[in-house]
Amino acid sequence: MSEALDPNLTYDDAVRELQEILSALQSGELGIDELTSKLQRAGLLLDFCQGKLTKTEAEVQAVLKRLGLEGSE
Repeated sequence: MSEALDPNLTYDDAVRELQEILSALQSGELGIDELTSKLQRAGLLLDFCQGKLTKTEAEVQAVLKRLGLEGSE
């Protein structure tokens, strides 16, 4: 069950949903089919979050470079 992510999904919403999935996994009350579905969804959300973080980091580095601060952290 590979569903597409909502194009309006925000990073914060994705993190919130990941936290909900983690809570469900930790409860130990998921059936195997629901577990599989939740894990697939978590994988999509993790990829989305990683992509957002990578993009944001690149944008910050570009701005720092334009400001002449690229070596600063």
